[in-house]
Amino acid sequence: MLAAHWTFEEETIRKTDPLDRRALDVTGGGLPALLDPAVGLVPARTGRALSFHGGDRAVIPTAPQLELDQLFGFGVAFFLRLGEAPTGTWRGALYKSVGPRDARGMGCWLYPDEQRLRFQLFTLRGGAEYADTSNLPQDRWVHVAVVVDPEEIYVYLDGELDRAVRLDHPVVSPSGDIFVGSDAGGLGFVGEIADLRVYSTALTGEAVAALAGPDPC
Repeated sequence: MLAAHWTFEEETIRKTDPLDRRALDVTGGGLPALLDPAVGLVPARTGRALSFHGGDRAVIPTAPQLELDQLFGFGVAFFLRLGEAPTGTWRGALYKSVGPRDARGMGCWLYPDEQRLRFQLFTLRGGAEYADTSNLPQDRWVHVAVVVDPEEIYVYLDGELDRAVRLDHPVVSPSGDIFVGSDAGGLGFVGEIADLRVYSTALTGEAVAALAGPDPC
């Protein structure tokens, strides 16, 4: 089930002053993505994208429909374009906290020395489980999806399964705010994110492939 969807098209952006810009959830759920002043709005593969510069971000406040549960499964899907080579430090692209004043969360980071993504979740046992992707190209749009069900984490690139990791212990449900373009600590990446979707059920491989669409090349 689609819980929220941000297209970042011009007609979904509301601006009352330079310090208050927000992108609306097009499902009608009333979930705004609050944009830092430095976040740009640029062309994507199709439509529009948010452009980030290494520290700016969009924040989506927590809401009941975004309280994801492993029992039912959940997923996040988006288009990503990397705008810089590895920098030697971890760079956050997407992060959803467990809750207020809790350092744990569902995170998506870029490796310090490779163009790979790491998706990480915390388990009730106390440790973290993670899935690392293959290398991503620079300056090209890639569709990324992570799906969590009661048994595994699945990571897809351009509609194809890239990595699956067995979950031996239940995960801590990420129910807090979503940070787009950085993690909660402000470590961010340079590049763009478009067509961000959050699902409150686990997506099938066929559904992920449909979201990725045909290869534009």
